[in-house]
Amino acid sequence: MSSRHFVPYSRQAIVAIACALVVTGAHNAVARPAQIDPCSLLTSAQVKAVFGVDIAAPSPISATACQWKSTGAKVQMATVSIQRAGTSWDHMKTVLPNVPIKPLSGVGDDAFYQALGTFVPLAVKKGNTIVIIKTYGVGTPETQEAYEKALALDVVKHL
Repeated sequence: MSSRHFVPYSRQAIVAIACALVVTGAHNAVARPAQIDPCSLLTSAQVKAVFGVDIAAPSPISATACQWKSTGAKVQMATVSIQRAGTSWDHMKTVLPNVPIKPLSGVGDDAFYQALGTFVPLAVKKGNTIVIIKTYGVGTPETQEAYEKALALDVVKHL
């Protein structure tokens, strides 16, 4: 095969691959929601208003999670985690069949607590975004639920 015949074929292949990459990239840009900074979903003042203690600036745990921690001797903390795209809301409700869930209305499109002993995280869905809100060091499961609901009401405003 002469190089004269090979070169146009190579150019066509390169152009086809480039077009495919552009189309795929455009599709993915449309299909994926914008990355949400979890630390932007609450302020330290909002967490302080719920906890009643001084709260340090938010601290990233990962690209999808953030924590707000008290500054006093007694450690109290709230975390917000954004679930990865494609997480099934229905699956989250059934993944642990022996763990009771408690529906919560009035927060996002749907919400529920999942009782894991004395630990009661709150899962909230708004649109295609799912967040998990957890509190630590705040006392009873009922107190956790109240704090998490109050925080969730602030979080969903940014989703």
